[in-house]
Amino acid sequence: MNSLGSGEAAALTAAALWACSSLFYSRARLSAWQMNFGKNVLASGLLVCHLLIWNWVSETAIFQADLRKFFYLSLSSLTGIVIGDTFYFRSLQILGPRRALMVATTAPLFATAIGWLLLKEPLTQESLVGIFITLSGVILVVSERSAAAESAGHFPAPVSIGILTGLGGALCNAIGATLSHMAMHQSVQQGSSGRDALEATVIRVTVAAVFSILALTLTRRLVTTARAAFDGKAVQVYLPAVICGPWLGIWMSQLAYRNSMLAIAITLTSTMPIFVLPLVRIAYGTPITLRGVAGAVIALAGIYLTVAGQSSSNAASAVSGSATTEFSERSLK
Repeated sequence: MNSLGSGEAAALTAAALWACSSLFYSRARLSAWQMNFGKNVLASGLLVCHLLIWNWVSETAIFQADLRKFFYLSLSSLTGIVIGDTFYFRSLQILGPRRALMVATTAPLFATAIGWLLLKEPLTQESLVGIFITLSGVILVVSERSAAAESAGHFPAPVSIGILTGLGGALCNAIGATLSHMAMHQSVQQGSSGRDALEATVIRVTVAAVFSILALTLTRRLVTTARAAFDGKAVQVYLPAVICGPWLGIWMSQLAYRNSMLAIAITLTSTMPIFVLPLVRIAYGTPITLRGVAGAVIALAGIYLTVAGQSSSNAASAVSGSATTEFSERSLK
């Protein structure tokens, strides 16, 4: 049995950070698009500063990504951050943190299907069982009781809309994770340090900010959206979420995509509902019941099985890597 590796630890850290950010985002009085635009612009500034400091200390070039890696990270940004996060924010506004995160746990199912169909990623029976046990525990936790009171009610809509936008966000984030995984695979083969994960995060978030600006410019909504997104009171509400989510959270997720298999990384990052339990207890007074604790234990058992199963698939991972490279080369032709 394997213990947690750097990729798995980074994935769990990302889940904890995203759980924190979801509570801040749910309180912001902004539309989903305004919130996504604001967080992309602010996060890109933070990340560029982070990368510049890293490069200054390590005396390395600012950007080392080749055209192929930049291409896949840009596509990942468009699908996962620009479109996927907008859908997720809308779901979060309608359903509240716990129910929105429950819908978001469908992302591993989408990712597993994508990894199997397109990347030919191997999954052992043990890992597959672990994935479904993890999801069962997570769903048990977040479906314990109605969480309607946790929704801020700023932009109400039918629950069905919240579920559909949540599923759309999960699908887009699974596609974005797949593209990011494909971009990061070459870095692993070349033996790069963790710096490339930070650079990948900078590319993804900065490209998302540029995409957002271009879209708003074309629709003539840039000025009005920027005024709302950068209002002083609004920024105070969601700035902590920007720090936890698109800065530190996405950086950790890039490390996870780089150092572990796609289905495993996205499963572990989907344990956000486990981490959000004590947070909603503090923020909303939601009690932590025996059922909630049992669900957490089941999910953690599934996580252990998922990670343990990775050790028996190391040989098959090389096959997955060659298939990833082959698929990438065909797509660029």
